[in-house]
Amino acid sequence: MQRSIVTAIADMMPVAGDCFLMAVPFEPEPLPGQFVMLSFGDGRTDPFLPRPISIFDWEGGMLTLLIRVVGRGTLLLGRQAAGAAVRVTGPLGNSFPDDAGRVCFIGGGIGVAPLFYAAKRSKAKDRSFILGFRSADESYLTGEFSEVAPVRFVSDDGSLGEKMFPHEKLDALVAAGERPDLVVTCGPEKMMAAVHGVAKKHGLRDVHSLESRMGCGIGACLGCRVNMPGASVLVCKEGAVFDGSIFEEKQ
Repeated sequence: MQRSIVTAIADMMPVAGDCFLMAVPFEPEPLPGQFVMLSFGDGRTDPFLPRPISIFDWEGGMLTLLIRVVGRGTLLLGRQAAGAAVRVTGPLGNSFPDDAGRVCFIGGGIGVAPLFYAAKRSKAKDRSFILGFRSADESYLTGEFSEVAPVRFVSDDGSLGEKMFPHEKLDALVAAGERPDLVVTCGPEKMMAAVHGVAKKHGLRDVHSLESRMGCGIGACLGCRVNMPGASVLVCKEGAVFDGSIFEEKQ
């Protein structure tokens, strides 16, 4: 059930660099992979549009969002304190499948955000992460992820885990006999496309959470249309979770 409410921020927690965690009371319980539209709840009209934010966690009526400052809107949100009013609309979008015995969750940068809740809620018998960051200094919540499932870290400069890209780590693991039934990814588009290439090479099922600017979150404004090799899609209405075939050119 989707709803739009004005609620008070329960907590603001700096994470690393330009990222922060915002906790707000919110019902109903979302599904892994869904998102919310977040805006100010004090009546201001600048910035006018809400921001789409992946759900990092939800527990006992408390919604937690991992937010990276990328523009003026998220900068102003990051300056808010506990008690400030925000409007939360959601939960929106579809969700990650949860019908596999072994799942590998692969994230890059801020794209790790929806994977925490997805792995935490997953009923899979075997769950693991491959998380990629530019460097150790630009990594997020590594300890928290490790408490949910085993993590392989990779980084561009080798300062965290191995010096390689997430898709290279997946390829190496499958070649060594560690074959997941499902690959779930979120991160930069190039990273997800590369992961899909490895998944296709090994005959793995893969799904991906796309990111896009949005105006409404319900498919009315058409502002989140993204042209992918396999289709032109509205991320909010048709996703944000898509099958890996979206990275393939139509024949």
